[in-house]
Amino acid sequence: MNMALDFCLIGVLIVGIWLFRRPSEAKYGNLAAAAALACAMGLVIYRNGIMHPSVVLACLLVGGIAGVWVARKITMIQIPAMVAFQNGAGGIAAFFLSFVELMRGAGQMGTLNEISGLLNLAVGSLTFSGSMVAAGKLAGLLGQIPTILANHTRLVKANLGIVIVLMIVAFFLPVNAALIVYLIIFALSILFGILFSIRVGGADMPVLISFLNATTGLAAALCGMIIENQLLIACGATVAASGSILTHMMCRAMNRSLYHVFVPEKAPDKPVSPLDENRDEKAEKRLFPADLQGSEPEQIIDETRVESKKNETGPSGSDPLKTAAEKIQNAKTIIVVPGYGMAVAQAQFQVKELADLLESLGKEVSFAIHPVAGRMPGHMNVLLAEAGVEYDKLVEMDEVNPSFSQTDLCLVIGACDVVNPAAMETDGSPISGMPILNAHEAKQVICCNLDDQPGYSGVDNALYHNSSTLMLLGNARQTMEQLLGELTETPSTGPKQSGDGSGPETPPIDAALDRLMSARKIIIIPGYGMARAQAQVPVKELADLLESSGKEVSFAIHPVAGRMPGHMNVLLAEAEVEYDKLKEMDEINPEFSQTDVALVFGACDVVNPAAIHVEDTPISGMPILNAHEAKTIVVCNFDTNPGYSGVDNTLYDDPKTIVLTGDAADTARDLTKAIKKQGR
Repeated sequence: MNMALDFCLIGVLIVGIWLFRRPSEAKYGNLAAAAALACAMGLVIYRNGIMHPSVVLACLLVGGIAGVWVARKITMIQIPAMVAFQNGAGGIAAFFLSFVELMRGAGQMGTLNEISGLLNLAVGSLTFSGSMVAAGKLAGLLGQIPTILANHTRLVKANLGIVIVLMIVAFFLPVNAALIVYLIIFALSILFGILFSIRVGGADMPVLISFLNATTGLAAALCGMIIENQLLIACGATVAASGSILTHMMCRAMNRSLYHVFVPEKAPDKPVSPLDENRDEKAEKRLFPADLQGSEPEQIIDETRVESKKNETGPSGSDPLKTAAEKIQNAKTIIVVPGYGMAVAQAQFQVKELADLLESLGKEVSFAIHPVAGRMPGHMNVLLAEAGVEYDKLVEMDEVNPSFSQTDLCLVIGACDVVNPAAMETDGSPISGMPILNAHEAKQVICCNLDDQPGYSGVDNALYHNSSTLMLLGNARQTMEQLLGELTETPSTGPKQSGDGSGPETPPIDAALDRLMSARKIIIIPGYGMARAQAQVPVKELADLLESSGKEVSFAIHPVAGRMPGHMNVLLAEAEVEYDKLKEMDEINPEFSQTDVALVFGACDVVNPAAIHVEDTPISGMPILNAHEAKTIVVCNFDTNPGYSGVDNTLYDDPKTIVLTGDAADTARDLTKAIKKQGR
């Protein structure tokens, strides 16, 4: 019976890991794996009992509260650093378990148990120190450039040799005499972890993270061997095996052996272009200024923008932003290459908006994913999935590379080393031989990077000097917002603004009417402004007219859209809207991304994307109706001032949004009259 329970829990854990293959299923895999480990912990406690339950309960409470607090505070860009930190926590826990068991039973436990304990003193310790160094690098607290000491490889090998000798000596010593040796093993293993991890640079961080994940699993399996717990052995071995496979895949993606990642043949050469000695520090201040220090990403201002002669294309003095917009407008096929710069700038949502806008213009858009584009395996996939990019648009390197030569435009956002042709053309550099995304083969390339300096590898990017490349230098998020603004100044993307910004050339109501009549699916979002204007009957008349034109119309109801529960339902029922057309938030939200027009009447906070994207506001974390995911948004509100929360509604600034200000009832009647006038 015990064996059957163990195998069931191991099976659930493996199923959880198997679900990690796709972002859409990963959260369920995470929950399944966590449930399996929680049940395994409960089973072990049940079988063996607890000597001090109050201490265990207190530790569980403290750890659980700390975990919830960290999970709520952490941002996506900080996830790699948190993963590294958690790896380190697992390593130090394994060390303490091994140390306690050896002090309690060395000389009396079985030979295999004692050998496992001695090995785990070293494995747990080096995992801890190596993970802390990795976390420091990923958080920007330590330099990204590899740190290579004089005789570095000899120091690492000597350190490892001494640790092995000390473990052999400790095996034959009594417990009291072995205590000092245990502590020396701990200190030297800590030093070993630091020595092998400090010379791993930014480009190789995904390899380091997956390797440390494997050592954490190994440490857990060794703990299971010490205390003779089959569940812990199996779970730890599973994590170690998956981490090892992932490490192998990362090394293949870099086209190098694991040995040469941690033991480079020589120190990296200095970049060909001259870099001042403070470049690394300056780059980190630009890359990690906001979200890692408690301030908002918007505080990254235009002073980070770098002026460059590469920005000039065509006639002297031409605006590179306008040139980029023209290239994008003329392209039919576009491949987006996201990189770590996109992650640092938290630009994934703006990138998604740009991709949606381009698709609405009839362009074919896909995303090219390099295995080591982020700072941990799958980093880009997770970021883009968070922004709502469909999984089938994320194309892996081997699959997408043949497509570049037939692609009209490649849009590089915050990526450098993974699109650097020098990896193929230059020998003896840190990235020589590394497979890259063949962005240079596209007919046109637009690079939206912070600057034109080398990436973490320190190797000049030959792509920047390509005659077909246009550089847009500056913070990626700001660049995306500027591109969105530039693209929406054309008639094909909505009401065109006059050159001096004094007002629209195309009346907003005409633009809204055009979008409504060309739409097939429309979702109407009623809010308190509709209630105050008593606009429910005109809105119902407009919905009926749209349905009579062959359109699919439904109503999205937010639980707090009115001033009491069910307020919107009652108002719309009064206007005789059929009950089955009223969709609750959880039901309707997945439909917005396939909706042609989201038609907002008098709603503000309940459709404000700032609830998702901006922290520490009165509506931060509040679930909203995902109107911003629709292809077009028409807002019929009294004005564009913030709602009752006092938080500016970023939906109004969305390039897909057409704003019709004024009384909601009058706006609904005007739209109805305009449709009837056209005889549609």
